Amino acid sequence: MALQLGAVDSIDRLIQRIEKSEVPLGEEEEKFETIKEKYARRAALTSEERDLVLKLAKKAEEWEKAVESSAFTEPGQTLPGC
Repeated sequence: MALQLGAVDSIDRLIQRIEKSEVPLGEEEEKFETIKEKYARRAALTSEERDLVLKLAKKAEEWEKAVESSAFTEPGQTLPGC
C-alpha cells in the first residue's frame, strides 16, 4: 500500500510510524524533531515539511520490511563476520 497524505494517512499517523520504526534518520533527524514540535503546537506545516514527513514515513516502511526480512534469515545465509 502506497503512503499518501490525506485519504488514509494523517501527519499524526505518519509521525507515529516513523518513531515506531526506529529508522535511522541521519541528517534529517533535526528537521524531523522540529516538525514534530511544530505539529504538536498545532502550527501549520509547510508543503516541504509535509513532503519530508511522507518521505521519512516511506523510509520507515522500507526499514520495517528490511528488519522483518532479516529476522527470517537463517544464520547460515549470512556472510561470516556480519
